[in-house]
Formats: sequence, structure tokens, C-alpha cells
Amino acid sequence: MNKRVLEVNHATMRFGGLVAVNDLNMHIDHQEIVALIGPNGAGKTTAFNMITGVYTPTSGSVTLSSQNITGMRPDRIAHAGIARTFQNIRLFKALTVLDNVVIAQHLRLTSSWPAAVLRLPRYRRENAQMYQRAQELLTYMGLWEVRAEIASSLPYGMQRKLEIARALATQPTLLLLDEPAAGMNPAESAELTGLIRGIRDKFHLTVLLIEHHMDVVMDISDRIYVLNYGGLIAEGTPAEIQQNDDVIRAYLGGDDDEA
Repeated sequence: MNKRVLEVNHATMRFGGLVAVNDLNMHIDHQEIVALIGPNGAGKTTAFNMITGVYTPTSGSVTLSSQNITGMRPDRIAHAGIARTFQNIRLFKALTVLDNVVIAQHLRLTSSWPAAVLRLPRYRRENAQMYQRAQELLTYMGLWEVRAEIASSLPYGMQRKLEIARALATQPTLLLLDEPAAGMNPAESAELTGLIRGIRDKFHLTVLLIEHHMDVVMDISDRIYVLNYGGLIAEGTPAEIQQNDDVIRAYLGGDDDEA
């Protein structure tokens, strides 16, 4: 039996009279790659925000590796083992590529601030380990050669890779990717697909992604959840989702029986 990494139970998110996500149930097992898809406005990013602590669900619960994280602050959820990227890239744009990845590791720093100020041996050891880890991640992502560049000066595709590297630097057990292929051409999307699969295997991670590029979703996903108007309308393998009438109607509209 696979280890359950994430479980969302009857999670609902209301904003006044608007129900953005309604009674969402989903789970992800260890080292699965699971996609959360749906038309624009379906509630996908709201679901991400409930999982990562940006929003506290109006009702229901979120569990990470048997730990109830419902209502925890985002920083505590990150410390518990969830990292994410964003649809709109959110790097430390004025800092170097290397510094972006080093700073992310401060989440795991155990030295006290006096030890850091005084540069005591324990802090120096941890600091050296952070730079070594940053080198390993940037090398794996193909970014080591541009480590001294300012993050905002990188081409778009490299900024996407850097954001993923920064998320990996927090040593997550669950990686959430919000439209990682947005703005990419088919060749870049295919490269990203291989990269995500490689990250899953190399770092033994579990991955949940939102993605509108259906070729990416169908190629990379073990399972897919489909939201529409805040409600879950389907769950299954890529082959099952492709043939699901409710999913076809949600994306295409109208009555698919007329085809």
C-alpha cells in the first residue's frame, strides 16, 4: 500500500455568498504526479491556496502525511513539507540566482541568530552546506552557469526553472506547481515534462500541478482531478479523463451527444 502524502477531506471555501470550492475530496500517494485541471474559474488556485495555508477552509480539513495542517500559517506548512510555485513567477528578482536558492534554505536553518551574527562554527557549517546544496540544485536544473546573474534578467524559461529550484531548496515532501508550462512553447513544455518527472524520481517527491496544457497533463500525470464551478466532477487516469463525458462538456460546453 502506498504511503498517503496529502488528503483533502470535504474542503469548502466560501467568500461571502460565493462558494469557490465546494466539498473537495482528493488524495495523493507517495511519488505520484497528480494534476488538478478545469476551466478558468473552476477553483484550482483556491484549492492550492487552501492546501498551502493562504486560505483556511471554511469547512473540511487538509492532512499532510497524517498531520492535520488545516489553518496553519503558510510558513509552518512550508516547514511541514509543502513547497509551491506560482502562476505568476515570484522570485527575489533583485537577487542573484544563487542567492534565491540559498535564502530558501533558511527555512531549515537550525543555528540561532546570535550564532549567525557571530559566525560561530555551527552556523559556518550550515552556511557551507546551504551553498553546496544550492550548487547541486542549480547544476541539476541547468542554471549553475548563470548563478551570478540577477534573477529578473533571466529568460522566462530559466526563471521558471529557478522558481522550481528554490522550491526544492526547502526540502519538501510535496511539490505544488501552479501552471509551470504557462507561456512555454511546445519544445519547452516537453522539456519541462521530462524535468518534472526527473525531479520526482531523483528527490523522491510527490507532485501536484495545475496545468492548462493538456499535452503536458496527459503525458505526465498518474491521476487527474477535474474541477468545474468549484466542484469535483471527475477523477481518474489520463485515459479515463479523456473519455469522461462530464469533462468534455465542462471544457467544450453544449451537449456532446450531438457530435
